[in-house]
Amino acid sequence: MQPILLTIAALLLVMTMCVHSVMGHRRLVRPLLDEGAGVMKHPPARFIVPFAWHLTSGIGLVVAAILFAWAWAPDRARTVGLLATGIVFTASGLIDAVGSKAKHIGWAPLTLIGLSAFAAVLI
Repeated sequence: MQPILLTIAALLLVMTMCVHSVMGHRRLVRPLLDEGAGVMKHPPARFIVPFAWHLTSGIGLVVAAILFAWAWAPDRARTVGLLATGIVFTASGLIDAVGSKAKHIGWAPLTLIGLSAFAAVLI
């Protein structure tokens, strides 16, 4: 029964994160960008707000991968979690570096989190 419940949780999390990304971008982020008032007048904010919104969804997908691994391959859940973390955070860090032209302070720690997770798989 536990694998089924963990699978349901993982699938619900994937669906929630997809809806969060798509609908949140459409209904919240895009209107903020279109309005262009306040802090949204500044190019760095115009990059960071949508980036952070979607990073939240990526982190949710990491959790979903871990839940699914716990359900069906508990002995591999650590590796799956580390690889998912490595992929999401390394990619996010590099996207942040390029998108912000390395001006957003978050790109380096995000990248290092991802690379550290990848390195932990080898240990």
